[in-house]
Amino acid sequence: MTELTVNAYAKINLTLEILRRLPSGYHEIKSVMQQTGLCDTITINDAHAGISITCENRTVPLNARNSIWKATALLKEHCAVDRGVKFRLVKRIPVGGGMGGGSADAAATLVGLNQFWQLGLSQTELFEISQQIGMDVAFCVLGGTALATGRGEIVEPLPAPPKLPLVIVNPGIFVSTRTAYEGLKVEELTFADKSAQMIAAIEHQDFDGIIASLHNDFERTVLDEYPLIAAAKRDLMEAGAEAALLSGSGASVFGIARTAAQARAIAETLKPRYPFVVATHTVGGVVTSNG
Repeated sequence: MTELTVNAYAKINLTLEILRRLPSGYHEIKSVMQQTGLCDTITINDAHAGISITCENRTVPLNARNSIWKATALLKEHCAVDRGVKFRLVKRIPVGGGMGGGSADAAATLVGLNQFWQLGLSQTELFEISQQIGMDVAFCVLGGTALATGRGEIVEPLPAPPKLPLVIVNPGIFVSTRTAYEGLKVEELTFADKSAQMIAAIEHQDFDGIIASLHNDFERTVLDEYPLIAAAKRDLMEAGAEAALLSGSGASVFGIARTAAQARAIAETLKPRYPFVVATHTVGGVVTSNG
């Protein structure tokens, strides 16, 4: 195989509940995570030696800090692979936007190289490698809809919800996940187990139940600290979204519409106001690839 292209799908959090701070400094969470149709594209080719990445987005590191590089180095070590490889990354997911773009890229790299190098690794083995890269990578390897618990590394597949038309808005600012966690006062959060409510709504294919169960504990602090994000959520609602929610720790916000046509109309309304607006939808399944 001389070339392989893989899609790395962005995620949103339909629920994100922060349960407690662990002695390790991490936080225990409970989150219903969902892949979207928004994706980066990674093209894999052979190289004489080493790892190289090209990308037109200048905010993306092209060295060992990149999640693609990290995933490749771990996989090469795990499987004792001594081959060079080069990647061409087309970045569409907002960088640092709370949509797991780096995690999606790492997961797509693991899945893609497993196929490209014909390694024959199982999904369980890919999970084990993914957990060394970041908390959301295991979910991105699985794909579709899942419940993430623990620190986010325990991932259980869920049935797919009804196809949800989405509008994603990013106001062009960066929110540090670490800072977002530090701003939380976990003892003041009220745990209502919105994730259980969301899972029940998904199982019953209940659109209104899904809308009613949307929840993100980070909104408590992030929306107050970042008025542009609060404005994006408000603008989504005023433009006709049934509901809007912060994804992850931000800065991206997603709105859910009843129809794809409505989502496109909302996106057209908001595009003049924000640097990143896209109409998409939820997707199921694993990372797809084509040779």
